[in-house]
Amino acid sequence: MRQRPTSTWYDQEQRRRRSPFFRQLDRSFQFRVLIAAACSFVLLSAVNRFENCHRSRLAPDCLTSNYLEIISIDNAEAFSIVAAAFVFIFEAGKRREREHHEMLDLLLADRQTCTTNSLGRIRALEDLSAAGIWQDDFDLQRANLEGLHIPFSRWRGANFSGTVLRHADLHGVDLQVADFSDADLSGADLSAADLRGASFLRARLHQADLRGARLTGTDFQDADLSQALSDQPLPPSGAAASGPTMDVLSDTT
Repeated sequence: MRQRPTSTWYDQEQRRRRSPFFRQLDRSFQFRVLIAAACSFVLLSAVNRFENCHRSRLAPDCLTSNYLEIISIDNAEAFSIVAAAFVFIFEAGKRREREHHEMLDLLLADRQTCTTNSLGRIRALEDLSAAGIWQDDFDLQRANLEGLHIPFSRWRGANFSGTVLRHADLHGVDLQVADFSDADLSGADLSAADLRGASFLRARLHQADLRGARLTGTDFQDADLSQALSDQPLPPSGAAASGPTMDVLSDTT
């Protein structure tokens, strides 16, 4: 059975920001340089001690002598390179945030220009979902998202009307009140998804996997459910699923 990730990048960043040290590290370039310099000194000192002890065959004072010899003209280049590497590492979170902003800008630009086919949009949706950055009520209507892979993400109230989601991996996705009217979800994996209140009006769900999905109030009116997999009775064409009897899992939200 597929397991929901215990923590996403967004969750980790939220915990990280609760620390005064990491908040200062993110906000101050000077602080990052200072910490990078300290880390570089420690690392180069360890390398220096190893060389001294190796040459002196573990003499009694090899670990404690001449620590300041690392601060020399000969070591200036190595010290600068290592310090720059630490600064680069410390700024990884800020670079990731910029990437997420660029992805959101791409999604908005594709929406405004009514772009149908965009591999960049699919990659952006997958990366944002994997990072735990949900976009409730986002408009993705009439987009070609065939093969989209966003398991265990959350897109409540999102507009997928007329969207192509053939063979998409939507396992365990929270899609409450989402609109899939006229969407093509042939062969899509919707197992264990939360589809309460979602609309699949005239949607194509041929060979879709709905096993373990939560279907209270889900509208399947005029939907094509031929060969769809489900561990619960699905309504016939032209009917809407409603009432607690359609929900095979307990309400945990």
